[in-house]
Amino acid sequence: MELERETGLPQGPCWCTQAAFGADLLACVPPEAKDRACICQNCARGAAAA
Repeated sequence: MELERETGLPQGPCWCTQAAFGADLLACVPPEAKDRACICQNCARGAAAA
């Protein structure tokens, strides 16, 4: 979404729309960042491997 705003070019859906995030990983997001911050693909992979 940010890239679309910066470039004006439509972007496809983000990889995260098809990802499942565990409760442990979501609990790491600070309350003030919930619904405002993304969990990066590397963090999601690391949590899945743990």
